[in-house]
Amino acid sequence: MESICRLKDIYKALYAYEKQFAEKAGITINEGALLCCMKDGKPKSANELADFIGLSGSRVSRIIHTMEEKEFILREIGVSDKRQMIFTLTDAGRKKISEMKGFNIDVNSLIGKLTSIAGG
Repeated sequence: MESICRLKDIYKALYAYEKQFAEKAGITINEGALLCCMKDGKPKSANELADFIGLSGSRVSRIIHTMEEKEFILREIGVSDKRQMIFTLTDAGRKKISEMKGFNIDVNSLIGKLTSIAGG
């Protein structure tokens, strides 16, 4: 039972951190992870994005859709395989990445809190 209580505390700490991140960045952690994957400027497939983010294809599909609506990424049809969708950063996406590089969100505080909870 104690481990379930600790897991609940971990979820609460992660939720508080994600809320802080979203307020500062204007995007969710998962949207930030998508931009992190694309920060090299190279086009990526949906599978590459899903593998990087570590979520299911359907969840990443929703994140991609949101990022397209925010005009941070652009969907293109694959050149060699017309069934494949390729995603590239827009100017707004590159600007958001630059903006995020200047953020000072304290990850060490989160790690310390999680370590404290886990050691409980």
